[in-house]
Amino acid sequence: MDQIIQNGSAKRRRTRQPVPFQPGFLRSIKVWNFTTYSYTEFVLSPTLNMIIGPNGSGKSTLVAAICIGLAGKIDLIKRKNLKSIIKTGQERAKIEITMENFSGLPPIRIKRDFSAKESVWYLDDKKCTESAIKNLRKKFNIQLDNLCHFLPQERVAEFAGLSPEKLLLETERTLKDGHLLSLHEDLIEKDNKSQEYEIKIDQLKSRLEVLHGEREKLEEEARKLEAYDAKSREVENHRMLLPYAKWHDIKTKQADLRQRRNESKKRLTSFDKNFVPLKQNLEEIKEQMELQQTKTVEHTQKLGEIKSKIDASKEEMRNAKDEITGLKLSLESYKTRTEQKRRDLELAKVELAELQGKLDNSERIDQNEITLLNAQFAERKAVLRDRQEKVEELNLQVRDLGGELSDLNMKLDRMRKKLDGSDKLELLMLASNHSYRLRDESFRAHLDLRKVAELQGKYYEAPVISCNVTDKALAPALEKIIDNNTLFAFTVTSNEGYAALTHYSQKRKSNTPLRQLTEVRIPTSELTGDKLSSLGFDGYLIDYIKGPSAVLSMLCKVSKLHMIPVTRRELSESQLKRLTDSSSNFPFKKFIVGDTLFTIIKSRYGSRQVSYSTEKILNSKYFAVSGLSERDKQVINSQIEQLQLDISSKKNDYTEMKTQMQVLDSEIRDIKSQMSEIKNQLHNLQEAINSVLRLEGKVKLATEKVQRLERDANKDYTKKIRSYEQKIAIKYNQFSAITAELSKWYYKLSDLQIQDKVSQFEKLYLKNREQSAVALIKELEAIQEKLHLDYRKFKAEYEKIKESPEYKEIQAMNERTSEEVRKVIAELAEPYFENNTFTEETIRRKIEHLEDELSIMSTADRGSETLLRAKLAEIDRAEIDLPKFESDKSNLDERIKTISSSWESELDKFVYQISMAFSKRFSKVASDGRVELAKSERFKDWKLQIMVKFREESELKVLDHQSQSGGERAVSTIFFIMALQGLSDAPFRIVDEINQGMDPKNEQMAHRYLVHTACKNSKSQYFLVTPKLLTGLYYHPDMMVHCIFTGPLIEENNDNNNSEGSFMDFANNLISV
Repeated sequence: MDQIIQNGSAKRRRTRQPVPFQPGFLRSIKVWNFTTYSYTEFVLSPTLNMIIGPNGSGKSTLVAAICIGLAGKIDLIKRKNLKSIIKTGQERAKIEITMENFSGLPPIRIKRDFSAKESVWYLDDKKCTESAIKNLRKKFNIQLDNLCHFLPQERVAEFAGLSPEKLLLETERTLKDGHLLSLHEDLIEKDNKSQEYEIKIDQLKSRLEVLHGEREKLEEEARKLEAYDAKSREVENHRMLLPYAKWHDIKTKQADLRQRRNESKKRLTSFDKNFVPLKQNLEEIKEQMELQQTKTVEHTQKLGEIKSKIDASKEEMRNAKDEITGLKLSLESYKTRTEQKRRDLELAKVELAELQGKLDNSERIDQNEITLLNAQFAERKAVLRDRQEKVEELNLQVRDLGGELSDLNMKLDRMRKKLDGSDKLELLMLASNHSYRLRDESFRAHLDLRKVAELQGKYYEAPVISCNVTDKALAPALEKIIDNNTLFAFTVTSNEGYAALTHYSQKRKSNTPLRQLTEVRIPTSELTGDKLSSLGFDGYLIDYIKGPSAVLSMLCKVSKLHMIPVTRRELSESQLKRLTDSSSNFPFKKFIVGDTLFTIIKSRYGSRQVSYSTEKILNSKYFAVSGLSERDKQVINSQIEQLQLDISSKKNDYTEMKTQMQVLDSEIRDIKSQMSEIKNQLHNLQEAINSVLRLEGKVKLATEKVQRLERDANKDYTKKIRSYEQKIAIKYNQFSAITAELSKWYYKLSDLQIQDKVSQFEKLYLKNREQSAVALIKELEAIQEKLHLDYRKFKAEYEKIKESPEYKEIQAMNERTSEEVRKVIAELAEPYFENNTFTEETIRRKIEHLEDELSIMSTADRGSETLLRAKLAEIDRAEIDLPKFESDKSNLDERIKTISSSWESELDKFVYQISMAFSKRFSKVASDGRVELAKSERFKDWKLQIMVKFREESELKVLDHQSQSGGERAVSTIFFIMALQGLSDAPFRIVDEINQGMDPKNEQMAHRYLVHTACKNSKSQYFLVTPKLLTGLYYHPDMMVHCIFTGPLIEENNDNNNSEGSFMDFANNLISV
């Protein structure tokens, strides 16, 4: 049988022509020490390569190898660095990619050998740079950063998150050679430039209007300045006269100073002749004073010598007195010493007897008694430690028991709340009698989030929990309109809340839906009150549901509850005809009558006919839940009774342990009291021992003192007494001789002091004469100095005038002045000379008067003339620039129009082809779908929108994160990528785990169309990575399935182990057969 199958397979293989590899297709990929692989090789198909295997087996390694091997950015696969993709325990990794070359050329081999810090590149076994690989990638139009070409697992969600504007740019880059993107970017740039021109033109026009108005005002100001200038010239002429007035003042002052200088010189010469005799007399007095000073020094020296000798004699007398006093005291001491020693001996004996008596009467302590007490203390201490350990153990048990009681009480409260029906979540969980993943995950998430304190207030619970229906009859209608994803979704109103719940969901790996609002507002319905009643309706669905404003606002935004009217009664045929007639223009597309949902469908083409469909509304599962069944109540009551029994048992244990602890505490107090008593007894015994030891020490010291005094009391001091009497007599004789010498020196001192006083008197007389002469000379010198100062002052002022810069400047200016100016100055100065008032002060007062008149005239703007010239120049520039900008803008707009015409036409054609291909395939798995080009006035705002609808009663919605589930986004993405087939020059496309979240039916349909698309058209090579493989999938003979096998039992494989062919390479082995 196997032979027949093999023959049949071989026969089919021989008749089918192999699909050729196109330029840029990948033939094979090898990796060494890459992620979890030591070595592996992928031999690829030119059509579709499907990589399957369990989660964590390394399927996405192929995608990572393509990205890293073709010099793609590492963040495209959401890795931080190269070290993260090198196998653990290895230092380097290597990737080798074989790529099909252009026709007639051999395949290209690209190799990258890298470590955590550096990479070595090879192109056809020759070293090259990373730029060379990027240029090669560009040559074959391989766009790794384009989500339409390269969609790894880590960026699947990013594709659905692309803005419509970004999606359009990415799609343009994909189409053919990407020239539409270049044109679009060029149009955006030119459009921005045109807007800048328009702003400049408007600004120039506005500025010209302002400038023309300002010019008239400035011309009036200029006329006022003419009169002002005439008065200014008169002021300037008088300012020209001012230096000559200064010159006249200087000449007058110079003549006065010359006369005063000559008079001072005469007085100074006369004073010097009478000053010389007084100076000669002062010199004679100074000579006499120097002679007296010499005598005074001699007297002072002699007085010092005599005083030193007197002081020495006094010191000898004091020493002699001290020695005599000391000898007398020693003599007296020896005379009385024997009797004193005997008295001290008697006292010492008495003290010794008293101490010995105290010692004999002291109580002697038995050391065995102390040892016994120490043993009793140690025994009590051990008992105390044992009791304390038991108390600690009971404490731990009591704490554990308290925790258990707290948990049981919490469970009891929760059961009672269930019985009371106060928590809707508990009621809903009890009413859930079968498994439903979305509902169960949502309820678990609600229970968990209620325990997270930091997230409280950042979200609103799902409508099914936080909202209640005011009329239970309408609960089925609300559940029909609100889709399940919205029914169990959390609601957030801030970016902070959205980020917090998203992070929490990722951390807990929960897939609970989330809805975000930018504005909390419940819209107002167009038809209300009587108008709505006239149509037969009771109100809108939003009127019959109560809950948080944010949740109700979300329901209106997503499910349009404010636009769906409802009535409990049946409508007449005429009322239904009126609501569904093509001529009607009511603002709602759905309405509910009793238990039937009506959906109005208006055609967008032709005569725009109107039709409607109806759906039966089934029973409510959630909003109608209001209480517990009797069976549920019995179960809960049974659980409450069991919990109460457990709590009672635990409380009894708790009370018993507390009683044991009280008994142990009483024992511990008794033991501590006994230990304290033993310790006091030991202290008293130790004090008695110490007292005996102190008395023994005192007795020993007293005994030694008695023995020493007995020895001293028996000594003889007669010889010592005679010796001291002789020494005293000798010292008295020495004292008499020193007294006679001192009297002689006092006589000499008195005679010399008289001579010194006479000399000092003569010196004082000469000093008085000198001071009188010096005072007179100082007075005369002051007068002389004043005469000198007056002479130098008048001379300096005279010279200063001649040498002053002002004098020279006026003199030089006078020489430079022309004859015409001289005449003008002479005419101006003539009236002042006639009145003898040609002075600087007079001219300055005249200038001040003229300036006052000038200030009265100064009503015009001083800068008006300059400002007028500036405004005129600005007007000229604006009138030149305005036509230029208008011409440039007109030319740019014409260029934009020319480029946009061809670009828009071609883009419309491509979008139409994509939309038709997308709609044709997508309608097999959903209600409807299309791709629309949303045009705008600005080219940067053009959008490409993927419009999808998964239920007949819903409307087409833009594909985004909020409106569709993960599976719906995945199936939409894969069909959009397939719709690009034939419109792109990309050599290959990669899609990693995009089927996650799809239901089996949609996944089978998507897989069939992907296989059919990839194998029918040989222009692109496809890679599909998936962790699961359904049964009954469609397979094409030209596709290749790569199964990833990993584990410790797989035999080691490497690039050198090729002796028996490729291990488990079924495709190539089958072809070889």
